[in-house]
Amino acid sequence: MSVDELEKFIGKFAVNVLKEIGIKELFPPQREALKLIMSEKNILLCMPTASGKTLLAEIAMVRKAIEGFKSLYISPLKAIANEKFKSFKKWEKIGLNVGISTGDYSSTDEHLKDCDIIVTTYEKADSLIRNKAKWLKDVRCLVVDEVHLIDDFERGDKVEVLIAKMVDKVRIIALSATIKNYEELADWLNADCYYSEWRPVPLLEGYYVNGYLYLNKKAEKKSFLEIVEEGTLIFEQTRKAAESTALKLAEIGFAECRELEKKVLEENDGEMSRRLAKCVSKGVAFHHAGLLPYQRELVEESFREGEIKVVVATPTLAAGVNLPAKKVIIKSLYRYEGFSKPIKIMEYKQMAGRAGRPGCDFGVSILFASSKKLAEKYINGEVEPITSKLAVESKIRFHTLSLICENYSKLEDLKRFYDKTLFRKQRDEDLGYLIENVVLQLENWGMVKFNKEIFPTELGRLISKLYIDPLTGFLFQDSLREDLSEIGILHLICRTPDMERLSLKSNDYWVEEKAYKYRKELIYYPPRHSAEYDWFLEEVKTAFCLMDWINEVDEERICQKYSIAPGDLRRIVETAEWLGSSLEKIADLKKKKINISTRIRYGIREELLDLVELHGIGRIRARKLFNAGIRTKDDLLTKRDLAERLLGYKVVENAIRSVQKTKT
Repeated sequence: MSVDELEKFIGKFAVNVLKEIGIKELFPPQREALKLIMSEKNILLCMPTASGKTLLAEIAMVRKAIEGFKSLYISPLKAIANEKFKSFKKWEKIGLNVGISTGDYSSTDEHLKDCDIIVTTYEKADSLIRNKAKWLKDVRCLVVDEVHLIDDFERGDKVEVLIAKMVDKVRIIALSATIKNYEELADWLNADCYYSEWRPVPLLEGYYVNGYLYLNKKAEKKSFLEIVEEGTLIFEQTRKAAESTALKLAEIGFAECRELEKKVLEENDGEMSRRLAKCVSKGVAFHHAGLLPYQRELVEESFREGEIKVVVATPTLAAGVNLPAKKVIIKSLYRYEGFSKPIKIMEYKQMAGRAGRPGCDFGVSILFASSKKLAEKYINGEVEPITSKLAVESKIRFHTLSLICENYSKLEDLKRFYDKTLFRKQRDEDLGYLIENVVLQLENWGMVKFNKEIFPTELGRLISKLYIDPLTGFLFQDSLREDLSEIGILHLICRTPDMERLSLKSNDYWVEEKAYKYRKELIYYPPRHSAEYDWFLEEVKTAFCLMDWINEVDEERICQKYSIAPGDLRRIVETAEWLGSSLEKIADLKKKKINISTRIRYGIREELLDLVELHGIGRIRARKLFNAGIRTKDDLLTKRDLAERLLGYKVVENAIRSVQKTKT
């Protein structure tokens, strides 16, 4: 089917946009699903990676924009959201506005009111509903990418509840590559389902056992290095294994990439970055969550473009990022999450599904296994069904406060809402008892008032808008009864269930010694032999890491001291900034003053707060100015020549313009 036939649905100019990016024909499943897309029904599209389900969603969104309405495209990760946003920008050629929002959960992002297609993460979309963004009333289509992540324990509840909130209000188009119980999911969504196993590039699945490669009904004795070729994506269980394999492959060398080597070190030249640069110089890269965002994007884009020939990644890369490979090698059937556990067949299928670049006759996936029987179990087995992970007290508490703030004022109202969830469909269990317990707990914490009806307090409304766990909100407001020191504030942030904590290493004896030194300033100090003591040490280790950061300890020194990568530090800082900002707002409500979030954002002492408000001035430049006697915005104006000698004309000119703009 020629894309010209789409003209009657989305217009000639939109069809031309598709032609400009090389799309002239629709794939067979796209042709078959088009009738559903052009209807107004909810749809569940279950199609393999690269078979074109995102384009079908785009067609639906463009058509909705032509009718004068907005569409919301939600994805599980910021990286995926950024990738989709860049792809959807092509529709601006026909006059559509495309926007993105992935941060600041307390903002309604009113600048998006003029956008036709808006890309967000699951959490951000839910927070927009909580904060009552006015422009949401014009959304008529919700596209849910990677809907199978409802099965994910960490974040599945958020997308499940979001869908339940919107299912009766907008059209829903849910996308996934691997779902076993798709009929059950479609029934829950009140959706028509299109299921296809067609792939644009056929997939050949093989396995490697005891030194032999079993592929296409043949067995060949080969080494691991003999299997790797240009265009290979390798999945390793851990970061350490991914880096080690990449360094070994770099010794062989697949290409000369000196310019890419320099780019890797542009923002960070620490130990891990130098290892990555060494690999990249030879056409190989590793990819994991410890990399900085620009490094991950550089690796992904360079692999797509063919500059980097081999990428060794942890399994997180399999979750949605568009990175097709000629060959995929899955080195381990285990995932490390504090301990090793077997991966699901679904996860294997997601990784294997990355094999098959456009233009190849076929893609190849090779699974390393301890036995033929185990390998065949994964290759020939059925993926596990999607199951709700909602019915946990902490999750029900989180969503129930939001619902009460959205005018669900009776227990019966709350029960009726939860009856719309996938959990209720899959399990004939009444959540009434759990809901009532949660409401009583929220009342005990001062977040709701409960008699015959339930009403949120000012504190409850604020906590819901901030998108923090009510337990986090309780810990914050309860600890504000006393004055807190710097380490006390950081420990409070690290004590919350919303904060990622650093694990203890064998050489972290210093953490216990330092905790004892600061024991009077910490939020609490449990007995050494109590059950919570190790948990407490993880909290304070993370707090000490943040204390070093806001006291301007060098980033590389922090990474070495706390055995983390630069990407880990940035992620911890980003989460702590969000929680610090939430703490400040709760403190304001309690007529107390706390000023920590800006210090966490920039990694600065309090004396630099004025300078970092300037455009282009971060922790390093602000410190240079301060040490030279330029300590305020006004100092910058009066000592411009000195500032230019320190930072250069262009940086200072932009900084001064930002000063002048705030004064007008």
